[in-house]
Parts: sequence; C-alpha cells; structure tokens
Amino acid sequence: MTDPTTRQPAIGPGDPPDPRRLNRRDALVAGGGALGLFAVGFGVFGSKFVFPHPLVYPLADSATAQPGPLSATPTSGDDDETNEYEEGPFYAPNTPEKTDFRVPGHRGRDLLLRGRVLDTAGVGLAGAVLDFWQANEDGAYDNVGYSYRGHQYTRPDGSYELRTVVPVPYTFAGFWRFPHIHVKVQGPPTRLLTTQLFFDNDPNGYARNVNIDRSLLTAMRSGPGGSAEVTFDFVLPRTR
Repeated sequence: MTDPTTRQPAIGPGDPPDPRRLNRRDALVAGGGALGLFAVGFGVFGSKFVFPHPLVYPLADSATAQPGPLSATPTSGDDDETNEYEEGPFYAPNTPEKTDFRVPGHRGRDLLLRGRVLDTAGVGLAGAVLDFWQANEDGAYDNVGYSYRGHQYTRPDGSYELRTVVPVPYTFAGFWRFPHIHVKVQGPPTRLLTTQLFFDNDPNGYARNVNIDRSLLTAMRSGPGGSAEVTFDFVLPRTR
C-alpha cells in the first residue's frame, strides 16, 4: 500500500517508525510547522539565525582536561575562529554518545570525518563536546529516534573522529539544501559554537545554494574501498 501524500510505502499503526522517512510528524517533532519553515527560510536566505539550544552534556573540568602531547598548530588570530551557522529545525538534545552513525544495511557512501578542537593559540582542547546530526542517505532526518545523531568527547590531544555517510542534498518545505552536517561544539574553557560543515563533492550545487559559508566548506578525499575522508579543525576562543 502507498501513502498518496508521500508516494512511499504506508506505515500501519502497528509498524515501527522508519528513520529513512521525513513525514509530517517528524517535522512537527523537530520544530513545529511554521517555526521549521521559518528556520529553513533563514538558512536559505542568508541569516546567521541560531536556535537557543544549549548543550546538555557535562563538560570536563578544565583543570583535568589538559592538552595532550600533540604539538600546537601555528598561532592563529580571532579571524581564524570557526564561524557559526544556523542550527536549523531538526536539532534534538540528549543523544547517545557514539562515534559511528552508520546504520546496518545503509546505502550511503562511508565517510570518515576527523580533526581537532583547538583554541586560537592552536592548542588542542581535551574533553570538548561535539554534538553531530545529519540527514541520512535519502535526505531525511530521524526525528523519532537517534539515527545519524550523537555526541562525543575529544581525546587528550583535542582530536575527534566520526564515522558516518556522505550527506546528500534534500528539499524541505520547497527549499533546496546543499549537503551538510550540523554540529555543536564546546570546550571546557569556551563558549558554545553552533555551525555546519559543507563538502566540495558537489560543485554544481554551489550555484543552487545562496548561503554557503566558504570557510566551512571542506575538501573531500577518496578513502579505502570507495569511502570518503574529510578533515576539519574547529577553532574556539577561550573565555577563561
């Protein structure tokens, strides 16, 4: 049986939710109808609008979260701080702690995203929290469970690693979105950064998205077995 509103197989009352679907209930759970449309509109037309959602995961004590043995990168100035970017309507708090988002049997291209969380002096921040979320290989967000969502903590040298799938573009409420991964980042001595990462594997999509922050555009490399790899360092100013 097919749902005439989505042209996808209908889900019966006794069936479990399908994380590959983005339906009306999902949109309502994510941000509430008009608010979700408002947020996506801001994302398309150039605002730096961010929902006021703080991180809910405990930060390490900065006294015990000392940088590891990896040497600092060259000293950077305020202009090298990672830019914020709008949160969007699909954030969900209280995600599980995990470093691998891949779902058994997924049809996406494997992606390894790695890097470090640094302060503006290039020192790695241990115990920083990174809270990632993204659409699946069909361009749908799971707003019922926690597929393709999760948080993790940086290692003593400030490094992190996430295994997931390469994001794909999608259309929501009539707006086309360039492939991206959302993230919230905060170190023990920093304020919260909410931003998005974009990928250079779809150059033809640049012209369709009027609000890509080029400083957040990452270079995608080929990895083993047809997978992809991306490196990105988040740079946060210390508040103390």
